[in-house]
Amino acid sequence: MSRRPAARQDWMKRADKLFSQYIRNRDGRCRNCGTFERLQCAHIISRSYKAIRVDPDNAVALCQACHVRFTHRPLEWRLWVEEEFPGRYEQLRAKALTYERVDWKRVHADLKEMI
Repeated sequence: MSRRPAARQDWMKRADKLFSQYIRNRDGRCRNCGTFERLQCAHIISRSYKAIRVDPDNAVALCQACHVRFTHRPLEWRLWVEEEFPGRYEQLRAKALTYERVDWKRVHADLKEMI
């Protein structure tokens, strides 16, 4: 029985997992409250924009509590991002609106090397 080649979605999910690990390792603590517990990868602009989905400038490590808090308070999130990283939100917004086909298999390989 032969295994089917991984589809684009499979490679994207694999890349997402490695990207999350990379961001959590890079930051090492919650960028908001400083805790080391239950870290998650939080995207500054939604990961639905593929052009910036795995852009390290588009993510920070947040603890689960801060991630949930900011998810339900998008205005506070944007204010926090602007205070922490002046100009980054608009820079990411412009990049997000450009269409760029992503080679997820390549992204996965690159992330694997980075980690």
